Amino acid sequence: MLVKYFEKNRILLNFEAADFNQALKKMLLVSSEKKHSEIIKMIMERESLMSTALGKGVALPRAVIENKGKTEIIIAISQKGINLKSFDLFPVKIIILYLFSKKDDYSSILAQTLQFLNDDSLRAELLNSKTSDEIIAAIKDWEEE
Repeated sequence: MLVKYFEKNRILLNFEAADFNQALKKMLLVSSEKKHSEIIKMIMERESLMSTALGKGVALPRAVIENKGKTEIIIAISQKGINLKSFDLFPVKIIILYLFSKKDDYSSILAQTLQFLNDDSLRAELLNSKTSDEIIAAIKDWEEE
């Protein structure tokens, strides 16, 4: 279950950023990780191979962190959207940043995320959520269906 990785203080509503780099910097401010520039470098290297802006207003940037105890997931919801050059050219409104621990099955975590983000009504519910609790509840409800 994905919700076990969610923490209210790592869900950023009314998020705004000028570009992807600024979005990552702002998202990492709520992380327990301290080496922000190294993490951003890892993510940008991965982005140069293939964009994590998947279309439908969603981006899933990620990094696997050496010696990380527990995977962190940071969610940012932007009403205005951020131009991340997704293949469908839509601005990204939902960014889910993964800071993976090698101890976790990160391919499974990503697969579960892709499943729930493929649900148009759930994406809309996330975008309309007013609190972190609403976001967590919406995803939990989806998982329990």
